Amino acid sequence: MKIKLLQGRLRDLCLLCVLCALGVSCADLDYTEETTRDEKWTYDYFGEGIKNLVFDVYAQIYNDEFTDNSAYFLAGATDEAQYALETGNVNNYVNGGWSPANPYSNTWSKAYTAIADVNMYLEKIQQTDISDWKYNSDYQNWIAQMEMFPYELRFLRAYFYFELFKTYGDVPLVTTTLTNAQANTIPRTSADTIVKFIVDECDAIAPYLPVSYGTEIGAEIGRATRIAVFALKARTLLYAASPLHNPDGDKAKWAKAAEACKYILDNASGWGLKLSTYASLWGHDAFFNSELIFGLGRGDDNAFEMANYPIGVENGSSGNCPTQSLVDQYEFVDNGETFGQRYPGSIDLSAVNPYEGLDPRFALTVVKNGDEWPTNGAQKKAIETFTGGFNAAPKYGATPTSYYLRKYVDGSCVTTADNQTRRRHTWIVFRLGEFYLDYAEAVFNATGSANDATFGMTANEAVNVLRNRPDIQMPLFTEDGDAWVARYERERLVELAFENHRFWDVRRWKKGPQYFKTIQVATISPSLQLTRSTITRQWDDKFYFYPIPESELKKNVNLTQNPGW
Repeated sequence: MKIKLLQGRLRDLCLLCVLCALGVSCADLDYTEETTRDEKWTYDYFGEGIKNLVFDVYAQIYNDEFTDNSAYFLAGATDEAQYALETGNVNNYVNGGWSPANPYSNTWSKAYTAIADVNMYLEKIQQTDISDWKYNSDYQNWIAQMEMFPYELRFLRAYFYFELFKTYGDVPLVTTTLTNAQANTIPRTSADTIVKFIVDECDAIAPYLPVSYGTEIGAEIGRATRIAVFALKARTLLYAASPLHNPDGDKAKWAKAAEACKYILDNASGWGLKLSTYASLWGHDAFFNSELIFGLGRGDDNAFEMANYPIGVENGSSGNCPTQSLVDQYEFVDNGETFGQRYPGSIDLSAVNPYEGLDPRFALTVVKNGDEWPTNGAQKKAIETFTGGFNAAPKYGATPTSYYLRKYVDGSCVTTADNQTRRRHTWIVFRLGEFYLDYAEAVFNATGSANDATFGMTANEAVNVLRNRPDIQMPLFTEDGDAWVARYERERLVELAFENHRFWDVRRWKKGPQYFKTIQVATISPSLQLTRSTITRQWDDKFYFYPIPESELKKNVNLTQNPGW
């Protein structure tokens, strides 16, 4: 566990929390590094000292462990996608390259770096003195923000403990500054204790954080809100109630999760939170989206588009290619029958359009053969994913599934060698739609029925709110029992596709062999005959938790490895 006294410069951080009113400007959180910076200077200076220390902790949230090498997602390690390039690090999760010596995750180091910084700041806050700046016109604004910082930092510390909990299970719980020697003797704390710590912290700090910073001094977006705190609490309780962490099926844990989710749903309107159209959840203006609770904003860029545009599109690298397994889960508008049920075998695409009438979320998520993509005028072209096609094999790096990714990819970005354009991106951490699904799952497991209204809304009613979006309008849920579970898991996959939920959902459900051991991909012949094939991936039940990095075990003899590793 690495103990740090000071963090470096803020890296590409802007618009972290995006629940804000239109017209609220984003503060410039970057600064120029000072070679004379030391601890005293840090705590006596606001902008480049205290404030930057806080936002360096925020910067650790961004999951950049794969960057463009694996097109930013864990989707390639799930049944959502096949990563096009064999060199992608994400492939190590499914090809046997994963081990304690090669953990392919920086969650441990990033989380504990951030936690150490939070602990340090919380202990030293009484030493801060910016009185030399009392005649500065921004002095009162600085004081007001400093009063908020401890609560923001406690939220961030709780967030990072959630990341550690979902990734490793039992982890060391540290809430004070330690020397390296002390840090490297701390044993693992039970997952139940970690969960209790997160929930207790959320309950303690929520009253002190605003619902929005739009009316706060400085009106900065990019900071933790009260709603984000409630969202963290609700998601933590959902994970804690799930089979991986609740092997005895304690219904009381599911009830706590249901109550926490329902609190968000009941208060959403009063907080100015509401469901948006599905299509507006990403794109240049997504940070203004009324559904977003907490997100990671990135400045204008087109690296994500280069990583995920099809081969054949200039500077496209294919990236995360949706699988046939994913496509087969989308239902038809007319009766809820899935693509895989209606077209289970080979399909002659020259004679029939099997995609007609599919759930609108399909076309908003997946690029198929014949779609015009990207949408910018400089590169717009009908995509050809049939063998020999312009965007297909045998070109190196072409889609191995016959599909390309649309969701999160901004088709207006031009990636040609000259005259490139760039757009702002916002990665979703928490959004309102998730908590309708979380609530449905929790209340079903707490009551044993999808039609029980004990908590004020049935599981089916919650799911149907999402399916009734103006731009979706899908047949309503009426099932119960095992049939409901199967359809719910499909709905969750479709609604939250490529939002980095699937990797964790299947693990917390303990259904790895069912969903991840084999996946279906498609090939399309030059005569447009679509044929499914099966890819077998490596799955072992030890994959439910990550391995503790071997480097940490060598430093701390009191750490123990996760089972099977």
